[in-house]
Amino acid sequence: METVLIAIGTLVPLLIILVLIHEFGHFATARAMGVKVLEFGVGFPPRAFGVYTGNTPVLIDGSTRFIGLSGVSEMSRGQKLKVSSNEDAQGNLVARVIELSKKRAKGEPLEDIEEERPGEEDLLRHEGKIRSVGDGSFVLADMLYSVNWAPIGGFVRLAGEANPNIPRSLASKGVGTRFLVLVAGPLMNAILPLFIFTVLLMIPQDVAVGKLVIAEVGEGTAAAEAQVQPGDVVLRANSRDIDNRLDFTREINLNGGSQMDMLVERDGQEMLLVLRPRFDTESARWLVGVIPQLTDFTVEKQSQPIWEAVPNSFVNTWEMVVLVKQALGGAFGEGSSPEFSGPIGIAQVTGEITRSNGVVGWLGVGILLSINLAVLNILPIPMLDGGRIFFVVLEWVRRGKKIPPKREGMVHLIGFALLMGGIVLVSANDIGRLLDGRSFLG
Repeated sequence: METVLIAIGTLVPLLIILVLIHEFGHFATARAMGVKVLEFGVGFPPRAFGVYTGNTPVLIDGSTRFIGLSGVSEMSRGQKLKVSSNEDAQGNLVARVIELSKKRAKGEPLEDIEEERPGEEDLLRHEGKIRSVGDGSFVLADMLYSVNWAPIGGFVRLAGEANPNIPRSLASKGVGTRFLVLVAGPLMNAILPLFIFTVLLMIPQDVAVGKLVIAEVGEGTAAAEAQVQPGDVVLRANSRDIDNRLDFTREINLNGGSQMDMLVERDGQEMLLVLRPRFDTESARWLVGVIPQLTDFTVEKQSQPIWEAVPNSFVNTWEMVVLVKQALGGAFGEGSSPEFSGPIGIAQVTGEITRSNGVVGWLGVGILLSINLAVLNILPIPMLDGGRIFFVVLEWVRRGKKIPPKREGMVHLIGFALLMGGIVLVSANDIGRLLDGRSFLG
């Protein structure tokens, strides 16, 4: 039970942060581009509570239809309204339908607002609380910040994501605007690791520094073929100083499948050896076939000033992307499939790393997940941002000719079904690993 609580307690807040950062990218860009944002939600419905903000002016004319109200005279500050609006020639919102929101008793029949009249399918449907009422107009706080009961992730609800006839809708904007709104989410997930790495590099941490000595060399391995011998002291790998095992392991994984130069000291002389790391399917890592041992080491507090931490955060983030690519490429290159994981496996690995490495380990998982979210959401996968971006780019290639919304929706629906099926399969594998008592980290 303790393991389960640690896994859930570490993953849930991490997912909320990562998804909210992602959704904030969509939210901020949409608002900057003039797209009507209706809701920014933390978690997923059902809704626990919400707060309406904003100051949206709405005009009232002789064609405005009232439901639950006799007219403007009954409108007052603080009332919650459901409004359906269009735009006039000057770009002002004009209410076509105004309904007073009220709780219905159980079994009470719905009123005629539920019956959509011809032409009303192209109206902007927004709701909120009245801030002020004037002569022939009112101001509506119709931007909802909500907190919902399902505490995983979040969402942004935009006006008219598929209907270009709705005023101030996403679909009514040009290709460039829609592309920027859609790509802003993955971009935020790509930027977040830079911030986390900068903070981590500035925090003083204990680092073991010493001589990395080769204790054993496996027969028939890449190291054996390169004439690496026990007792060799690793000085540099691909022009980088090697002070501990972590440095050495990182260089091996970064250069997996390609040539890696290794400068060693043997019997008081320096020698340059060339070896090619090989992918090990069992451990899902690139190896050279040696067991290194750190000797004559000291533990020092290391940190970097901000002017060094910021540029190094870019380097570390890029290397993390390369490491992900190397792991996938190595597995496929060896004819095996990478060990993908669903929510259960991600929770397990998050709990294990957090238990072993504390907050630093937790932030490290956050970096990896954020990078994965950025990459996953930029790929042309239906239902995800990348799938929607694909259709926007396709529209640009076709010089403004859109794919019919129903066809695009069908593609996303099929993609969603396949995605859910894939999650079920990997989750079954995660459950099997848990039942067997196996650690995700090996």
